[in-house]
Formats: sequence, C-alpha cells, structure tokens
Amino acid sequence: MEAESLFRDFARRHSFTIERIDNAPIELMMRLSKQPGLSFELTLALQNGDELNIGFEKFWSYFFPYEKKRRIVLDALDAIASGDCRLAIHTQRGGVVRRVLEKLSDGLWQPIYVAHSGVKFPFLTTSITYLRNEDVRPEKQSV
Repeated sequence: MEAESLFRDFARRHSFTIERIDNAPIELMMRLSKQPGLSFELTLALQNGDELNIGFEKFWSYFFPYEKKRRIVLDALDAIASGDCRLAIHTQRGGVVRRVLEKLSDGLWQPIYVAHSGVKFPFLTTSITYLRNEDVRPEKQSV
C-alpha cells in the first residue's frame, strides 16, 4: 500500500518507531508514540481510499484526494518532525473553536489546514496556544 510506504519512509527518515494499528475501522492507521525526537503521539491514516490524515492532540485533518495532497502531507510531516510545523489552538471561554496547522515558510507561519471545532464569536476574546515538536533532534532543527 502506497500510503503505508509514505508513512514508513517518513518514520525511517527521522529515526522514529512506527506501528500499524491492525484493528482500526479504516483502511490504514499507524501510530508514532511519543519518543526521542517527537514530543507527542502522532497518528497517520488513510481512509475512504484517497484521504490522508494527520492526527495529534485532538487535531484530525482530512487531506484529499491522495494524489494531489500527498506532497503537502509529506512536507507537513517532515516539518512537524523538524519543529517547522505547529498547531495553533484557538479558544474562547475555555472551549476550542479552531485548530490551525501552520508551517514556517520564509520566516512566517502559514496555515496549511484549518479545523473548526465550534462557533467563533468575533466579539469574544480569542486566546491562542501553540503545540510544536519540542524534542527536535539537534541535527534536524531548522535555523
């Protein structure tokens, strides 16, 4: 399966241990546990035949179709490993209203995926926290 090779190659490039979840209710689900070089658990999946997924910390993405989004997912995974991709978690009144996967590009954080979790009210204060791989191996860190 091509998606499994994509995920295993990513893990190999970054010296991560990856496991296949055989009893998953979708075509393919793989997990990278928190480990040296990765400060949180990462779930990778393929569902509906052509939909790639990245999941961590209550974030789940849907990148499809596979052929058009394969490179974006691969770049995002490498950026997660290097610390050049982060999750911006937007909250209002203690509840998450949006999660944005952002990639560092030319010194600026650019959104590559947005997941809405609730209704965002423009008149309420929104706080934003960030989740980023904090256990980047020195040889993998960007400058």
